[in-house]
Amino acid sequence: MTELLNFLTERVSYHVHELTQPAPDQAQLQQILRAAMATPDHGNLTPWHFVIIDNERIAEFVEYLRQAWLDSEEEVDPQQAKRLANYLEQAPCMVLVSAEIQAHQAVSEQDQLFSAVASCQNILLAADAIGFGGIWYSTDAVELPNVRHILGLQAHHQPVGFLVLGTPENKRSKKRKSPEQFTYQWLGSNQLAPWSEASTSTSFNNLQSIEKTS
Repeated sequence: MTELLNFLTERVSYHVHELTQPAPDQAQLQQILRAAMATPDHGNLTPWHFVIIDNERIAEFVEYLRQAWLDSEEEVDPQQAKRLANYLEQAPCMVLVSAEIQAHQAVSEQDQLFSAVASCQNILLAADAIGFGGIWYSTDAVELPNVRHILGLQAHHQPVGFLVLGTPENKRSKKRKSPEQFTYQWLGSNQLAPWSEASTSTSFNNLQSIEKTS
């Protein structure tokens, strides 16, 4: 159990320039995506859509991006386009994750979206577990003109992340902040207290109650 908790707390993201070949092969990607399928899924809708872009297709994909932006009738910031292209063309492998939103009476679109978002974290954890590294990159590229068509996305697909996967050139660690500064305990209607202080206060009050009744 301690080993698992250490693994979860020590996971880090590696920027694209920190990743190199080899990227996960097909069998390894299947393992990684099986972990994504274990994501919490309200209603068992499996509202996920994965598009894998292998290394041999990265340059072709980025060239399509550049051409799509040039052909667009909408104004595209050339610096933004250049930055995105330069970033993505370094990727050893990419997985685009989208929420495949379905009309459902009991499960909201937001729940389906959050489920797909959670699958991104499982992908990163699974990649780390079998010796790779990765980063969850934004969907800026998909949101530029003409790109959804290139990726074969339909209107009901809502992209939530480009996951870049590869082998870290150098393993590294990251200092984590304490959860206490982000955590509060509910003490009644509209009453919150910092978690550590509230816990101390509660323990003290309990002790006083015990002393009075003893």
